[in-house]
Amino acid sequence: MTHRKQFLAAAMVACVSMLGAARVHAQPSALQGRPGRVDITGVDGSTGLPLAGASVRLVSVIDTTRIHDATLDARGRARVDSLPAGPWVLTARHARLDALGVGSVAVPFTVRAGKGVTVRAAMPSVGTLVERVCGSAATPGTGYLFGTVRTSASPRATATGSALPLSAGQVTAQWPDLRVETGRVERTIVTTDVPVGEDGRYVLCGVPTEATVRLRAVGADGASGVVTFTSSATGIVPRDLVLGRADTVVTTPSSPQAPEDSGLVDIVLRGAGGVRGTVQTDDGRPLANAIVGLSATGLAMRTDSAGRFLLAATPTGTWTLAVQALGYAPRQQPVDLVPGDTVALVVALVSARVMDTVQVRANAMARTVLGRNLVDFDERRKMGFGRFLTQDDFAKAEGRNILNLLTSRIPGMRTSGTGRRTLVSSRGPTSVSQRECPIRVIFDGMPNAGPLDLDSIEPSTIAAAEFYTPATLPFQFTFGFSPCGTLLLWSRW
Repeated sequence: MTHRKQFLAAAMVACVSMLGAARVHAQPSALQGRPGRVDITGVDGSTGLPLAGASVRLVSVIDTTRIHDATLDARGRARVDSLPAGPWVLTARHARLDALGVGSVAVPFTVRAGKGVTVRAAMPSVGTLVERVCGSAATPGTGYLFGTVRTSASPRATATGSALPLSAGQVTAQWPDLRVETGRVERTIVTTDVPVGEDGRYVLCGVPTEATVRLRAVGADGASGVVTFTSSATGIVPRDLVLGRADTVVTTPSSPQAPEDSGLVDIVLRGAGGVRGTVQTDDGRPLANAIVGLSATGLAMRTDSAGRFLLAATPTGTWTLAVQALGYAPRQQPVDLVPGDTVALVVALVSARVMDTVQVRANAMARTVLGRNLVDFDERRKMGFGRFLTQDDFAKAEGRNILNLLTSRIPGMRTSGTGRRTLVSSRGPTSVSQRECPIRVIFDGMPNAGPLDLDSIEPSTIAAAEFYTPATLPFQFTFGFSPCGTLLLWSRW
């Protein structure tokens, strides 16, 4: 039995026990005669704020067909007059409860003839929820992920409103972890797998608060893409996933190739899904020339003059839609793609704030000298999802060839070609194992920098490098996607 089922079962047992006690202690004389009044108060136990807008239902234990519904006002209160005397049960539902995976709160109470009674429907605190759901896995500073996994094997039945069918399988989550061991900071990637129950639900405990989390579901009906997000301050995050399918398509680059690059291929993921929409500014104006893509698929395009985009023949399942435009903060959001259905979206981008001038001191860390790019590099290095080379690594390699340095420090990376050499991976998809699969190189964050003559670059001019597999590539660089990896180079000047 999962932690969630144990929690729900315990709650039901407690509720039944209290109802039994209410029946025993309620005297017949007190339960007969004039009806009573019920004053309801709903409180969020984690914040102390009222559960404004919560839907409450009162059900008679003696006659379950006798039901009274009410909605809590802005103060989290409601009053029900003329309620027949006897034992009752109050259930409360609220968006906040759904967001924490609680569902509803049940409170038994007794109405006495001609009397008033106050019922307090308090949502459990976050700490209580984590302890009840996760048990021994509940540790300070952690919470849990929960959600439902469904299959996209059938088209979305929007006309009837029916949901996608449930699916079993496994959910895998990853997040960075920093530990101090013998005076050193050790960076590791925590990987946790949990099964998906027959009801399609999963609960994954031990998730740290405000951490970058990567989530993926796999089952007999397919797999989802990798969804990247930041966990909440409470560590309790709802995240539903849809399984789908993707076909690897190998194509020859449309642009002319040098003879030594004639074996290079482009790879994209295709399927029976699709997504279309409009990118606009936060004040509703269409945004042209924004780049829209599905992370880790190789599918991307620019919006037209009306801000419109269409990605057709995409993989199905849950994937991450990434949008970026010059002068605007990039945005990513999960999107559920199913066969035969093109999802319609409107994506609003917020103008990027202008950075204050950085004051450089002679003894400051190298990252402040190198500006904002390396501030972000250092943050990603702390997260530890990729392979990283710092300015010290390149300074020590002065006089060496940069390609030799990279291939000696990054597993699976090698060079191809006899003239202008390129970087390729020996760990590419099996469908292209007999051909050269290129590693995409992005220089100083420019996704369309074009081919680089890496042999001609002096190591002393490079401040940092980072290499990512498709599953770990940060979303802001997904437009430089390659199924065999992406290399980011940052110059010193």
